[in-house]
Amino acid sequence: MRTRVPRARRSEVGCVEHAVVERARPGGSAMMLKNSVPFDPGVAEEFFAALPREPAVFALWPEPAPGAKAQPYLSRTRNLRHRLERLLASPRPGLRRLNLNELARRVEYQCVGSAFEASWLVYQLNRAYYPRVYRQRLRLSPPALLKVNLRNRFPRCYPTRRMARDGSLYYGPFPSRAEAERFAGEFLDLFKIRRCVEDLNPDPSHPGCIYSQMRMCLAPCYAGCTDGDYQRELGRVVAFLDTEGNSLSGELESERGQASDSLNFEEAGRLHHRLDRVKEVLRKKPGLARNIADLNAVIVERGAEANSVVFFRVSAGELRGPATLLLDQKVASPVSLDEQMRLLLGSLAPASEASNPATGSAGEPETRSELRIARPNVSPLPPWEHLALLARWYYSSFREGEFVLLGRGQEIPHARLIRLCRKLTSA
Repeated sequence: MRTRVPRARRSEVGCVEHAVVERARPGGSAMMLKNSVPFDPGVAEEFFAALPREPAVFALWPEPAPGAKAQPYLSRTRNLRHRLERLLASPRPGLRRLNLNELARRVEYQCVGSAFEASWLVYQLNRAYYPRVYRQRLRLSPPALLKVNLRNRFPRCYPTRRMARDGSLYYGPFPSRAEAERFAGEFLDLFKIRRCVEDLNPDPSHPGCIYSQMRMCLAPCYAGCTDGDYQRELGRVVAFLDTEGNSLSGELESERGQASDSLNFEEAGRLHHRLDRVKEVLRKKPGLARNIADLNAVIVERGAEANSVVFFRVSAGELRGPATLLLDQKVASPVSLDEQMRLLLGSLAPASEASNPATGSAGEPETRSELRIARPNVSPLPPWEHLALLARWYYSSFREGEFVLLGRGQEIPHARLIRLCRKLTSA
């Protein structure tokens, strides 16, 4: 059975949400794929002939047993017919490979246009049918992030794979923990916040560490600075991460210009060298790594249907979608692509976006460190699985589709997205 959108709506707007179908299933989960076909081993040849040779996600269901909850075999493939022929054809004597011919009695499947869409559907299905072990089945591990722990009196920035609702700031995701550690080590050389892990209680008798001796730390351990001095330096660190280095670059460029105007060329040269160092550090920052609250983007993938594209939205690190846009111009009352896209992407926006837009009023985090940095209201932390799936796709050497990052408060560039849609459908 295939769920279709009413013809009148398709002709009006030309776009349709393309998601996993949800239906009532007696005694089980309500999540199903778009197509459901009974499987009879006696007429397997006719069954295979009716299957498309397209990339798809599928679920093989066994005969339901009385009093037992059936669980499907879930997977994805580049060629649905070929894969199911291998799994469901009559077993050959002596051939040692997985065969579900005697167990499967129903097949659900949904064609997909990209590997990312397939990964997202497989994630949703595993989460629905195997809620306790879906992370292990998908081999998902928490993404590598940088954390600024604001609950400490003297906050520090360090790599982590744990996200907690403790008022901290998180930056990422990075390709690996090693990449997060490397970037942290590089950019923290530009500032003087602490790197030690102990909880500090300033004491003049404290011996300090190598960073304080090299004047690379404000040394709060032996009261080398006041709490206010440390908070100001921490504010510069957070501003550097939030603005992707623009705050420090602008500060150094301004100081360099003032030094040049006052004919202090030695100081101007030193500042120029420091500015080059900042640019070198920024070149090593992965493109996806940023404040999780500011991780907003649109992903455009080729759709499973002819002349169609699929959209995903990333809102504060949380994935939403998919939704399909049909680029068919043969409609009864055509609507501009810009309007179609605005409606479609608006349907993928989080419910809180209208009441708390990215350009809304600034708020201040209430933290133990009393850090005061004007920031927009931050949404709750996204599921770390979404960040892991996004990082896995973005940093893959086989990445397909288009990724459009949105800056803080930036409107969705519909004209650019239309060009990307044309590019994907014409390729």
